[in-house]
Amino acid sequence: TGSVTAWYSVGSLVGINEGSLSNSYSSGSVTGWYSVGGLVGISLETVSNSYSTASVNGRSDVGGLVGSNHGPVRDSYVTGSVAGEQNVGGLVGSNYDTVRNSYATNTVTGEWNAGGLVGSNHGAVRDAYSAGSMTGNYYVGGLVGGNNGTVSNSLSTGSVTGNYYVGGLTGSNSGTVTSSYSTGSVTGSSIVSSLVGINGRDGTVSNSYSAGSAAGDYYVAGLVAVNFGTVNKSYCRGNVTGHEYVGGLLAVNWGGNASSSFWDTDASGQATSAGGIGKTTAEMRG
Repeated sequence: TGSVTAWYSVGSLVGINEGSLSNSYSSGSVTGWYSVGGLVGISLETVSNSYSTASVNGRSDVGGLVGSNHGPVRDSYVTGSVAGEQNVGGLVGSNYDTVRNSYATNTVTGEWNAGGLVGSNHGAVRDAYSAGSMTGNYYVGGLVGGNNGTVSNSLSTGSVTGNYYVGGLTGSNSGTVTSSYSTGSVTGSSIVSSLVGINGRDGTVSNSYSAGSAAGDYYVAGLVAVNFGTVNKSYCRGNVTGHEYVGGLLAVNWGGNASSSFWDTDASGQATSAGGIGKTTAEMRG
């Protein structure tokens, strides 16, 4: 409890975690520049069964529970607000290990690589969810801002607002998104989608879906706005609106592929897509 202010490796309970931290919590406020967390600034080992209600403010690697994570985080949650510039997440700012069975219901604000649960993911996020509102600028996601690892069996239900590379689940994906979904509304300027903003050449989206609306100006879609990679066995059924390069499933498909994937032509209001198969609401249900 109380207020903590420092420069680097800032946490309400621990600056750098090199052991096993469990059954712990924090409240109050935490302010710093780099590797700032509501409970731990930098974690090199396990954090489990813990939570934070603290408000967190920082510059880079800013998380509601852990700023920079290099060990397992499990069975934990956050409700306190988080604000920062780069690699900002509701639970973890930057993740290089595993986040599982955890959630965040807070308000998150960031500029670059900002996510409702994890800002920048280079590890694994599984069996996790976010339910708070997310606001950012570039690479903004309801669950993960920028994904270079794996996201599985996870979901996002909160609203997402950004400018470029905005997704209901992840802003960008150069890793794997599987068995995951999003239901919140998504609003942005360019490269905006209900699930993944941009799917890179090494990116795979499979067995996933989106049900939220997507609204933007350019490159707007129900599942993936700009696709360079692989989309497989996925679907979307939310409303999609935009001015140019708008598609039901994909806005543009540049060298990627979409197989066994569908969009709802009635619900989306879109008759065409750069990939996938359009079906009516009745056909989707059948």
